This record gives sequence, C-alpha cells and structure tokens, in this order.
Amino acid sequence: MSQYQNPPIIEALCEFRFSKDTKWDPTIPGILYENVKTQYPLKESRIDQQFEIKKDKNGNLQQNLKIGGQKAIFLAENRQSLIQIGQRILSINCLKPYPGWDTFKERIEFAYKTINDLTKIQEIDRISLVYVDKIEIPGTIVEMEKYFKFYPFLSPELPQTHNAFMVGCDFPYKNNRDICKLQLNTAISEKKDSCAFLLTTEYFLAKKGSITPEKALQWVDESHTTVKGLFKGCITEKLEDLFGRT
Repeated sequence: MSQYQNPPIIEALCEFRFSKDTKWDPTIPGILYENVKTQYPLKESRIDQQFEIKKDKNGNLQQNLKIGGQKAIFLAENRQSLIQIGQRILSINCLKPYPGWDTFKERIEFAYKTINDLTKIQEIDRISLVYVDKIEIPGTIVEMEKYFKFYPFLSPELPQTHNAFMVGCDFPYKNNRDICKLQLNTAISEKKDSCAFLLTTEYFLAKKGSITPEKALQWVDESHTTVKGLFKGCITEKLEDLFGRT
C-alpha cells in the first residue's frame, strides 16, 4: 500500500480496547501525555459518540446515538499524527500523507508499550486496524471493471450506468477469530471532471481475549499483511498506475 508515489490512503488507524479488569483511573491520560508530549505536543479533547443499531422486542432495527466518555487527543505539530485515549481505549491515527508502514508501526508500538508501562494490560477485548483510501479517477463516467476487482455487479437486465453506490463484504480469518470488513462506496471528488471512491478496510479481533497482551503487536503486524493483500486484490494494474506504481 505504500509502494506508490501517490498512495491513496487518507487515514490509517489502530485501536486497542482493554478488558474491564485492566486497572484504569482518570490520571492515566495526563501521565500518558507527559510520556509522549515530545512527539505529540498539542492537546485536545472530545466526547466519544457512536451510533448503535439494535433490534427491539418486535425484531425491528433501531438506531440510537450512544454517548461515551471523554477522549483526550494528543497531536503532532503538523496534526497529521495523533493518539486518542479514552477509558480503556487507545487509538493511534495517521492522516494523509501516509508515512509508510514501518513508521506507522513504530508509532503504534510506542503508544501501546507506553500504556502498558502505565497500567498493566490484563486482557484485550478488541484490536482493529483500519485503512481508508480515497481513489480519484479521471472522467465523469468510470468503467469499474477497468480499475476495480471489487465493485457492484450489474446483470445484463439492469442499467449499466449508476450514480451513488455502496458494496461491502465481511471476510472471516483464523477460524472466525478475526474478521475483515471491506467496503467500497462513492465519494465527493476534489478534482474537476473526475469520480471519487472510498475503499475502507477494517481488520479486527472478533473474539475477546483470544490474543494475549504480549502478542498484540504481533497481531497488528500480521493483520497489516492481510489488509495489504486485500487492497491489492481489490484493484487492477491500471488503477495502480494512477497511484504511481514503483
């Protein structure tokens, strides 16, 4: 994913969620900041909000806004790299331009090991590695099969041109221990006379406690290999040429 002169990655993130028996107190974000402020000197905070979809007693789907706790955010001077810390949640984000896996992995390891030194991680509920790629293709009409290997299938009985779309698939790995969500949808183009698409790959640990804290970073490294392979499997060489394949 980083072997291109102009990689399409607009955000990469790695998130860890720790078990309830991992000791936590309100001073941890402040202590973490003191340990990372050389690399992440800027501070912000926000309230965590998530949409939650559940079935009611009649089997109908209901969407609710779930308000979580406050998150502290520590940012690099250029605001392109950041750490977010909430109650038993740690995420490391990297915004465009993507610096490459080796650099991103170092940032993940640094943040994870720092938290583990502050409060011994007892168990991991979830780990996720997410890549969001924004793909801009010249032209107002795109023949999807020339650029993608993962796209909406249209039978001959259907119109062969379309506007907005969203397609997705969940792939199981390691006997369903891990799952990778793959999604492609239309996006707003930033360039004149071009079409834009978002390709989101989210690889996550689906079974709580199935990876020990000692092997969490190994899981992240192996997951990146899988994510990289899935990305390559979604696109054609013609699209790779647009990214400046080296």
